[in-house]
Amino acid sequence: MLRSRSARPPSRTKQALRRLLKGTAILTGLLALGVLSGYVAMLLSVEPDLVGVPRVIGVESVAAGEILKEAGLTPRIIAEEFSSHLPKGHVTSQRPAGGSRLKIGSEVRLIRSRGSDQLAVPDVRGQELPQAQRTLMEAGLTVGGVIQIHSDAHPREVVIGQDPAPGAPAVRGNRIVLLGSIGPLDNLVVVPDLRGREMVTALNLLKELQVEARVSFRQEASAQGHVIAQEPAPGGKVRVGGQVELTIGE
Repeated sequence: MLRSRSARPPSRTKQALRRLLKGTAILTGLLALGVLSGYVAMLLSVEPDLVGVPRVIGVESVAAGEILKEAGLTPRIIAEEFSSHLPKGHVTSQRPAGGSRLKIGSEVRLIRSRGSDQLAVPDVRGQELPQAQRTLMEAGLTVGGVIQIHSDAHPREVVIGQDPAPGAPAVRGNRIVLLGSIGPLDNLVVVPDLRGREMVTALNLLKELQVEARVSFRQEASAQGHVIAQEPAPGGKVRVGGQVELTIGE
């Protein structure tokens, strides 16, 4: 059988077909790109007042606000939080995120750093108990309890020790236990004669002596509101911080 001279070799046919397919794919891609470009242009023409949101995380809050204003947006600080890696006053987060698109004048909410919540425990030894409590509170710590003991070397209501120790690392909100003095063991006061005195007067006298009053009442119309009995008796002794029992007529 004779082969026709006009027939092309199979290899040339395949090459021509591949060139045709490649050209078609390129043409299709160009058409798709043109459609996409037109769509984007249409969106921009429909919403021309959209602006990109700058990323201001890590920027000092005042400078971050100026950056957002320059972009046509409105900054607002909505909260503060402790941060172990950003200094006080710097932006820790933002909403919407950087790279978003918003209408001009839209609000960008910022959270600002309060600095690290790590601190060193202050030394409150030697301070009177109320002052020591204020010192700890101002540092962001709390008093976790007061253990009171007799001390010949420290006056009453003075802090002798603390746990954790001064300078120890702590986190804001940690509790500090204090060791306080209630004075020498033999710190005694003489109990005055309170019988016949008005209750308020008797209570004030005991308070000045740093002695507590334990009050009970008994029917006694002739001595209503007055002390009718006491324990210890007049002239007796009681330790500072101890108690005197008073019986009040009613």
